[in-house]
Amino acid sequence: MQNDLDARVANTASKNRSSKFIPFLLILCCAVVAGFGIRYYSSTSTATVGGAWDVYFSEVGANENRYSLEKQLVTRLATAASRIDAALYHLNSAPIADALIEAHRRGVLVRVVTETDYVKETAVKRLQDVDIPVVDDDGREGSMHHKFIVIDERYVWTGSYNTTYNGAYRNNNNVIFIDSVPLAYNFTQEFRELFLQMRAEKSSGALVVYPEVVLSDGTQISTYFSPENDIISLLLKEIGSAKKSIHFMAFSFTQDTLSSAMQDRFESGVAVRGVFEERRVNNKYSRYKQMRAAGLRVVQDGNPGAMHHKVIVIDEETVITGSYNFSKNAEEHNSENLLIIKGNPDIAQAYLVEFDRVAR
Repeated sequence: MQNDLDARVANTASKNRSSKFIPFLLILCCAVVAGFGIRYYSSTSTATVGGAWDVYFSEVGANENRYSLEKQLVTRLATAASRIDAALYHLNSAPIADALIEAHRRGVLVRVVTETDYVKETAVKRLQDVDIPVVDDDGREGSMHHKFIVIDERYVWTGSYNTTYNGAYRNNNNVIFIDSVPLAYNFTQEFRELFLQMRAEKSSGALVVYPEVVLSDGTQISTYFSPENDIISLLLKEIGSAKKSIHFMAFSFTQDTLSSAMQDRFESGVAVRGVFEERRVNNKYSRYKQMRAAGLRVVQDGNPGAMHHKVIVIDEETVITGSYNFSKNAEEHNSENLLIIKGNPDIAQAYLVEFDRVAR
């Protein structure tokens, strides 16, 4: 009898162990698969993923890369449910035009602002042919230089990327995609001002309603638009705050006061490194030769296309990015946007990895 009881107990224990082992095995398998997927995605040089934000970089020459800026944007546009406001300096990408047209056909309100110089592009004409409203800046002084899109008044796509083939596959570019209703409202207001052409030769000076936004993960983002805001003063303040390091990537860098501020920090012991677009360094206003002569570690990029970034990273913590080149035109004449991002070392690290890539 005791032997039968021991056998039943042993059999029950074995079943319990099996019932516990099977879910454990399933969890382990899922973890391995998920870990592989995360590791694969993170290992690509084109995307860094957060909860309330994603950061993307172009991968020069990788036309079939499924993480290309063009394909990432097409995917984002496909999620739009009600509205797309796009301020695009240059649009000649057929896939992006297709995505905007498809959104329009499924009932999404699509509106586009573009630069006068590019309003006759085939991609733009295709939008107009299906009655998507498109306006340009009508040849006013300065350029409509934005490269941002607001989706469903919640998501903001912005950075240095022009929606062109070169922008996605030949030039070095960056984009940050942010989930924030207040931030989206700032950009929607800027878009509305442009779309309704409420300006004459200068902006109406409309206030940024939410100048400082905090994302769900604690990331702090300040929004600025030129020529409304005094962006150069803000940049000088950020540069002056640097204690350890300054890294920058500049398609166009002609602001003497900005380069002088970086030189001052360098002379105070702050490490300063920069990458200039090679085709721009011989411009008589470029600060490349001046900074190099002063001993700053600045180099020219090696990309046969354009190194099109407009980025500064301070103390490996603060990221400054947007459409704003470090130039007088960007400050005084062009319609531009700039974000100052703090409190997120992951975002800063993503941009520093890109810096190391283009500085080689």
